[in-house]
This record gives sequence, structure tokens and C-alpha cells, in this order.
Amino acid sequence: MPQAAVGFIETRGLIGAIEAADAAAKAAGVELLGFHQVGGGLVTVRFRGNVAAVQTAVQAAIEAAARVAEVVSHLVIPAPADEVAPLLNPAGRVAVPPPTEPLHPLDSPPRTPADLDDLSVARLRQLARQTHGVSLKGREVSRAGREVLLVELRRVLGAP
Repeated sequence: MPQAAVGFIETRGLIGAIEAADAAAKAAGVELLGFHQVGGGLVTVRFRGNVAAVQTAVQAAIEAAARVAEVVSHLVIPAPADEVAPLLNPAGRVAVPPPTEPLHPLDSPPRTPADLDDLSVARLRQLARQTHGVSLKGREVSRAGREVLLVELRRVLGAP
């Protein structure tokens, strides 16, 4: 069986990626392989199908995503080389390691004070914004360092 073409479109922000995926799926008979959050607000949408379908899908995705977000990049690989195959799993999806921390701090709330110590400053700030009773507000949270965040979260959570 000939190898399917693979298409990618990268946008700044999830909304643009969702719009791109929707337009691609409606424009041509392609299989949506999923989203990948690259970092820095970049999100990549991947899909595959025959070459003509993938090219049509990428063009539709670019036009749709550009209406709501910044399109950073796009690519169609008509027949990925054998050397690229190790980057793709048998189902054709790009292998992506799982995140080391939950995407949302409340997906796995801290159970002990030691759990707070394991969180990054960014996660501590998210937790501070979402925890009722935290006295830090707005920019105070954004500017607070690790120690200030830890003291305030321990106070609110009743940890020593």
C-alpha cells in the first residue's frame, strides 16, 4: 500500500488550530491525527490522506485559521521518507511524550505540602489564581516569586 501524505498546520493559539482542523476535515477526506501543543502558544494540527486530499485540506485549514489566529507554518509531505518513519508510530501519528506536569494544576491538586514544592512557578501561579482565599490578586500573582507563592498557598491550604 502506498504511504499516505501527511499534512501539518501550526497556529498561535488553540482556537486557530481547532478552526484549521474543522476546515481540513470538511474540505477533504483526511484523517485527523490530533493536536500537539508545541509551547509558547504554538499548536500543531496533523492529518493524513492521499496527496490531493491533504493538499486541499492544508489550503482550507490555512484560510480558516488565518481568520481567527496567526498561521505560523504549514507543510505537506507527499510520501514521508523511510528515514522519517521512526518519528511516526505505526498508526501514522507523531509520537509525543506525555507532559511531565498536568496541563492544568487542578487536574491533580496538591495533596501534601511536598506536592507544592514539586510544582513550577508557572503552575504555582495558576494554582494561586484558582484557589479561593488567596490574598494575592492579579499582577501580584504574576510578579510573585516561588517563596511568596508557596507561603500563601500553604496558608490557604492549611499546610504548615
